[in-house]
Amino acid sequence: MNAILSRLAIAGLITAVCASGSLAAGKKNKREKDPTASIRKKLAAAELPSDVLAKANKVVDDDAPKLKEAQAKVDAVLTTEQKQARRQAQKDAKTAGKKRKEAQAEVTAALKLTDEQKTKLAAAERELKSAQAALTKDLRGVLSADQLAKAGIKTKKKKNA
Repeated sequence: MNAILSRLAIAGLITAVCASGSLAAGKKNKREKDPTASIRKKLAAAELPSDVLAKANKVVDDDAPKLKEAQAKVDAVLTTEQKQARRQAQKDAKTAGKKRKEAQAEVTAALKLTDEQKTKLAAAERELKSAQAALTKDLRGVLSADQLAKAGIKTKKKKNA
């Protein structure tokens, strides 16, 4: 009886170790940046009515593939070393309290892009900005100006309003 219990215990431990290893591998894949995560978080924190929140989340879900694809194109342009240099430069600029333009200039300098990378990155960033603008436009169709402000989603102000 003890032999059976010890074998079951060992089998359980082996299963637990294997399962935790596969869960850790699954978490690593989920570390990919979700470009809609911050908007989803803002919408959830905005205390919107449930029907409006559902509509807004549907809009985000509809636009998410375009955003992910555009973000992937931006990420594909840079090498791993350049991504690390960008992260470090952003962190350094933030701790130094630099303004947006100064910080962006430092990050760009730290990337050390080739001419080909510069053109590809510019095109990919234009596409990403376009996808973000489309999402904001679609959200404006579902949410009122007050609800957008409550959610902290920035929109361009109309000139003749």
